[in-house]
Amino acid sequence: MDGERGKLGVTGETNTLHARLQRFVSRFCKTREDAEDLTQEAFLKVLEAGSKGKIEHPQAYLYRTARNLSLNMLASKSHQLSVYIEDLADPGVIEDGMSLEHQVGHEQRFELFCHATLDLPERCREVLILRKVYGLSQKEVAQRLGISVSTVEKHLAKALMRCAASMDGPQAQGPDDADNASSSRWR
Repeated sequence: MDGERGKLGVTGETNTLHARLQRFVSRFCKTREDAEDLTQEAFLKVLEAGSKGKIEHPQAYLYRTARNLSLNMLASKSHQLSVYIEDLADPGVIEDGMSLEHQVGHEQRFELFCHATLDLPERCREVLILRKVYGLSQKEVAQRLGISVSTVEKHLAKALMRCAASMDGPQAQGPDDADNASSSRWR
């Protein structure tokens, strides 16, 4: 750093650091604007902390601050997505915002999902239903089934991948082929 250790001054070195930090932060962001905002916020937080006392390793502190801000942003966006998905689960939201054709399409997808769920191995099906239908946390599912959280995660991932593959398969076929495919599951 230029000048006294522990302070971030506005210099060529700071501009280089700013560019590097923005590249680092951009790994967590979808847009350049988000990366720029997080970079600026990290610099401001470090400058604020520096005004309260000496920072031994300002560059490391800056990167840690930027990383934490990035992770907080991702967590916030993840929470927003969860709220949005929960809103879609509200029947009033779907009915008010969709045409009858779209509602029927969603009902058909749900029916495909139900059939795909029936084809899952028993433990995968139990994990999926406890987690996604009853809304239990992974820890609660693990406790209820007497398995580890890691095993819950593996079963859930396996269940979701199999359901997605099963649901995508019949749609690629014609309507008659889809009926034959679903009836062959029960033979």
